[in-house]
Amino acid sequence: MLPAPPGQRRLALGVACLLLAVFLATLPFARIGWFHLPAFVLTQKTLMLVSDLITSALLFGQYSIGRLHAFNILAGGYLFTALIAVPHTLTFPEVLSQTGLLGAGPQTAAYLYIAAHAALPLTIIAAALQRKHADTASDPTDGVIGSIAGMVLAIIVAVAATTLLVTRGHQWLPPLIDNGYFTSEARIAVGALLALPLAALLLLARTARPLSTLDLWLIVTMLAWLCTIALGAFISRGRYDIGWYVGSFFDFLTSIFVLLILISQIILLYERQASAAAASQRLRERRINEMEAVLIHLSRVSELGQNVSSLIHEVNQPLTAISNYLAAAMQFLAASNTVRLKGVLQQSAEQAARATEIIRHLRDFIAGHDSEKRADNIPEMLRNAVSLALLGIDPPIPAIEMRLSSVAPSAFFDRVQIEQVVFNLVRNAIEAMGDSERRVLTITTRLTADNMVEISVADTGPGLSPAIRAQLFEPFVTTKAGGLGVGLSICRVIVEAHGGRLYAEDNPKGGTVFRFALPPSAR
Repeated sequence: MLPAPPGQRRLALGVACLLLAVFLATLPFARIGWFHLPAFVLTQKTLMLVSDLITSALLFGQYSIGRLHAFNILAGGYLFTALIAVPHTLTFPEVLSQTGLLGAGPQTAAYLYIAAHAALPLTIIAAALQRKHADTASDPTDGVIGSIAGMVLAIIVAVAATTLLVTRGHQWLPPLIDNGYFTSEARIAVGALLALPLAALLLLARTARPLSTLDLWLIVTMLAWLCTIALGAFISRGRYDIGWYVGSFFDFLTSIFVLLILISQIILLYERQASAAAASQRLRERRINEMEAVLIHLSRVSELGQNVSSLIHEVNQPLTAISNYLAAAMQFLAASNTVRLKGVLQQSAEQAARATEIIRHLRDFIAGHDSEKRADNIPEMLRNAVSLALLGIDPPIPAIEMRLSSVAPSAFFDRVQIEQVVFNLVRNAIEAMGDSERRVLTITTRLTADNMVEISVADTGPGLSPAIRAQLFEPFVTTKAGGLGVGLSICRVIVEAHGGRLYAEDNPKGGTVFRFALPPSAR
């Protein structure tokens, strides 16, 4: 049991002060007779029955979780208080019959009141002593159900025995009430009864260190119990006095203090669990996003890394050309041939620009950070991606057909990520057509019926077998000897993150068509 937070301490102190204030304010009027309303007893006892039963059930639940025997004892006390309210109501004069049911006599209800108000303080004392001597001890898990069942059975037997004793043997018991007024014997009995909640209060205050939230509100309950008994059966003259009514109201309050705190603790627990679950979900989503970003980056590096020698050759071509042009320029300069010098220098600049463009594309493509989604030009993105995909491809290069719709010139996407998707699809298409007689790569754009920009990459290769098609987009599934099998899986993740869907279908002209859609730039 966790220590009570400062807020709970202040609240409990405020409630205790309010109880004492009402108690003191009632004292001058406690012995004044008021409305004769037996139905009040039925209402009050019904409310107490319900609240005490719920409190008992919650405490049994606490016991089943924590397995501290003190919870089982407290639950038994609240169960006794709840169940004893039934015979108390049935035997109370004028509530359900003139003299009470169950063969009750004039003293039966009074003695049941004594029993009801003695049981809970006794169980609190027992629980506090048990916890003091065995604070860390807990019952075995397999014995919890048996302990709860035993406690419930013992309480039922105790209530039945108490009821039987005070109904069948009431004539042998000293009279506590005479014509609705309390006798001197009642004052003695109630005076002795007051010692029980006082002892429970002092024991909790001394032994419970630090005070848990439950301990704190049990102390408030016992304080209210003292006010209840003092006003309702000691200070007032008899039933239906103002003191008796206020004491009965205090009686009801004692049944809800612990109930409310247990419910609030359960709500707090659920709130913490919900917050922890939400935080865990956010953490998992963040880690998944981080892993996806890493995989996307590794996929780019892997695709280019498998052809690094060819890429080096591709960059080396313009560099070699520049070197040759500069050598020729030196010769033309020596011969003062400015016309030819201007031409080779211009060609050198063109080759330098080509090398710079190749390097820029490679740098952007394998950069560890991606650009953000924004409205961008579709044809330009496709041309860049195709140019990058053709780097290092051995001739003959397949025929490239680009059929770009004029009504779908732009879309809303992440430039680098969608270039990677097109790069992967084009590379796969070229490799699929490696042994085909007819090698045509067709890239098409169109505006779909739902206003999405669809991009398709079609090849004239052998097509996909049913076995490969069934697991085409699953990670680590590949037909390449040195492939990682993450390319199409990463492409699917990227496209779905853009609100689209990547799928494959047969090309009517032979081969396969991969299609995906992007949101329009007007979004």
